[in-house]
Amino acid sequence: MICIGKIVTTFGIKGELKVVSNFDKCDKAYRPKNKVLINNILHEVSAVRYHKNNILLKIDNKDNINDVLEYVGFNIYIARSDLNLKSDEYLLSDLPGAKVVDNQKNIGVIKEVLQGAASNIVKVSGEKEFLIPLVPAYVQKFSLEDKTLYTQNAKDLMLWGGFNEDWYIIFISWDVYGLFK
Repeated sequence: MICIGKIVTTFGIKGELKVVSNFDKCDKAYRPKNKVLINNILHEVSAVRYHKNNILLKIDNKDNINDVLEYVGFNIYIARSDLNLKSDEYLLSDLPGAKVVDNQKNIGVIKEVLQGAASNIVKVSGEKEFLIPLVPAYVQKFSLEDKTLYTQNAKDLMLWGGFNEDWYIIFISWDVYGLFK
């Protein structure tokens, strides 16, 4: 089971739950008829809508605030199979611990995933510690079976590994928008 968010409070009086989530595939996880696990009880998503930066969720067709108060404070989980991921799709949570291969050469292991302004970025530890933006210019594919991220031109990013992370994230954000071409 994969954690896809946390219920922080109710919303209104008609049984909606306010969910905070930084899950990268919210559009696949929060869909009507999906099965979710809350407090070790399986529920069916009845309705979903977005409000500001939150997800408003109705479960089991419950239409009264008193029926859903007991779920406030709990995490929401979903089975990976219910996400209906395509063969070339992966979750950001799959990346830590994965090998990074650039042109058939192992250049390191992913330590963590950072959320950047323009794209997500992985911190890689190898000969040097450096960052790789998860954009098509650098990432070819991710193999879940091999737990390997295949890249192109990522070895060149090792030269920038000495930069402070905040500066590097700004630089990569500009680079993604083509300002350094």
